[in-house]
Amino acid sequence: MNPSSKLARLWQRVTSRSSPPETIATPIVPTAEEIYDASEGSELRQSEIITGLIQLVTDLDSIKSGSKLIVNSIEHPYVIVVSEDCDLTQDFDARRKNQLTSDKIMPSVLFCQVTTAKELRGPAGEGMNKDLWSKVKINKDERYQFLEKVPPASDALGEGLPELGIDFKRHFSLPTEEAYYRIATDAKRRCRLRSPYLEHFSTRFAYFLSRVALPADHRSD
Repeated sequence: MNPSSKLARLWQRVTSRSSPPETIATPIVPTAEEIYDASEGSELRQSEIITGLIQLVTDLDSIKSGSKLIVNSIEHPYVIVVSEDCDLTQDFDARRKNQLTSDKIMPSVLFCQVTTAKELRGPAGEGMNKDLWSKVKINKDERYQFLEKVPPASDALGEGLPELGIDFKRHFSLPTEEAYYRIATDAKRRCRLRSPYLEHFSTRFAYFLSRVALPADHRSD
């Protein structure tokens, strides 16, 4: 028998056998309980969501006039802590030990403003278009962060939170002592992101701040 014919017949027998069904991997979709932890402990934590935080802002006209300073109060429905966990912990420990001249003391805490996802998108015809929103809601646009709703079980108040959105341009700081005073009085600590969602948020914020604007894109012939 011709060797090539023998090989062809052997190949025909192998391929004619029924193949075992392919195993299709089922994607693992985390539940919201696996994304968030309810707030607890004493020190503030990176990625912690806080509601009702008040920020005091000095009125610019009163500064320019040299008259009595006027201070305006801004209440943020939602904010998220951006400062690093290690810095927050070291600062808290130094303050607890009354080591106020320590280099571990943080002068201020960095926050991002947070809105509901609905407010972030804006009204139909005026806010984000469909194409932009389709990227934002899966965190594929560098400027924005989308957070799915927080279930009651992962909320320190047991109420839950709606879908939220963050515009990385909207960040501000508060003196550390004032931040702790606010959460001890009127602001409420709600929840924080678990790893790796915490790192996902913090690295995306860091990338947004470190991005480089080019005068022109590279050209292709």
